[in-house]
Amino acid sequence: MNPIKLLTQTIDTLWIWTYSIVAGWGITFTLLVAAVIWLLARQIRLEHKLYQLENRVVTNERELNLTLNKWQK
Repeated sequence: MNPIKLLTQTIDTLWIWTYSIVAGWGITFTLLVAAVIWLLARQIRLEHKLYQLENRVVTNERELNLTLNKWQK
């Protein structure tokens, strides 16, 4: 085989490998960022639900105390 042809073929293969590695890292990074954003959104949503439930408990306790005080008088 011609050494020049072998050299150009090897360089072409090297570029293909380089593009593949860059594309793989790009996809991996994009997927990781998307997963982190999704998890943060879920965390914020869960914190909001927890805050709502805590407010409901406080409201129910207050209503119960008012009802009990009304019956005691």
